[in-house]
Amino acid sequence: MFEHRIAPWLILVGAGVTGTTALLGTLSAIGATVRLAPAEAMRPPAPGQYRRTVLERLGVRRIPAGLRMILRNMERKPLRTTLTIGGTAAAVAIVVMGNFFRDAIDHIVDTTFHLAMRSDVNVWMTEPVDALARLQLARLPGVTGVEAARSVAVRMAYGHRSERVGLQGVAPGAQLLRVIDVDGRQSPVPDAGLLLTDRLADKLGVRVGDRVRVEVLEGRQRTLYVPVQATVREMMGLNAYVQRDVLNRWLQEGDVASQFDVALEPGSEARFLEATKALPVVAGAFSKATLLRNMQDVSARNVRIMSTILTLFAAVIAVGVVYNNARIALAERTWELASLRVLGFTRGEVSALLLGELAIGIALALPLGMAMGLGLVHLLVELLKNDQFLFPVVISARTYAWAGLCVVAAGLASALVVRRQIDRLDMVGALKTRE
Repeated sequence: MFEHRIAPWLILVGAGVTGTTALLGTLSAIGATVRLAPAEAMRPPAPGQYRRTVLERLGVRRIPAGLRMILRNMERKPLRTTLTIGGTAAAVAIVVMGNFFRDAIDHIVDTTFHLAMRSDVNVWMTEPVDALARLQLARLPGVTGVEAARSVAVRMAYGHRSERVGLQGVAPGAQLLRVIDVDGRQSPVPDAGLLLTDRLADKLGVRVGDRVRVEVLEGRQRTLYVPVQATVREMMGLNAYVQRDVLNRWLQEGDVASQFDVALEPGSEARFLEATKALPVVAGAFSKATLLRNMQDVSARNVRIMSTILTLFAAVIAVGVVYNNARIALAERTWELASLRVLGFTRGEVSALLLGELAIGIALALPLGMAMGLGLVHLLVELLKNDQFLFPVVISARTYAWAGLCVVAAGLASALVVRRQIDRLDMVGALKTRE
């Protein structure tokens, strides 16, 4: 379950940043107006100063005249160009971040339920029983494979640090329950020591080769000192693993097990679960398919809502940046565009000069925004990381494509509105503005 919480400081920071930005923008415009002398304000603006573009200075030849005009105008106002590209890139980054959770949860589900948990049903006992009980389970309807496992509640300590965890004893060469790291690789359980998740090792302050104190909290309680032979970057839980026969040897309890991982034929799960009710030593069982379905329903609903909201925010940002920049450029260059129309330029050619800047800005913003989105995801994963859970940094090509498509669509919508205003341009009225 995802619990929705908003920290008060986050609201204050958001309001403060928004208010400060609006205030600075307003004061900047007012200051420029106040500093402008009345006599100077009555004069027509001086012609713009243009110079060769960076590409031309680098020796690039045969740049079309229209593209050269666009590039020179963009370089003439570097601050506006940078802010436009940065704002559009921010919209791309927000969409990437919003849809990252879908990719991460898909990866978690695939790793947990298909690579690590390969059984169909997990059966646990009221108390440890002889591992040969797996033969009794193997005779139940639809069973194709059974593996015995052992789980013991322990307290692990190293120095002054301690943590209560479940010590998992897995079958040698287990195939139905495997230890999979965050990258999807299988981590073998050592033959004579512990395999700890990296978060548990960090919390205890241990490294590979250290010996930890293990206090058994159930059955015949005792204290063991065992070595840590390896660590693994798992996505969920503070887990500790050991070979089941090694665990039984440490506890001196013979070949016993407390749970069994069962693989079933398709369609036989209901009959198997019904048959387990007749076994008195069975405390309970859970279906992987039911757990997977419940998790997908909950996660899909939460992720869909969050990604939709963030995508709408990104679209608003993209439209606001692209459309406002186009409107400002149109207001500033109305006289120039009208002059080009009088000189024989078509409406399409005039529109291309103005909207071409927007297209180039969006083209430059897309890769920059995707890189920013990756950086935001890494930052978010670090902030969300805790003792029990680690989100993997997984961003699919679908997410990048969706982010680019949303921003391009917002840009096209803005361009169509501006193009309509260009087509309605009053050339006579525009040319009189400098008289």
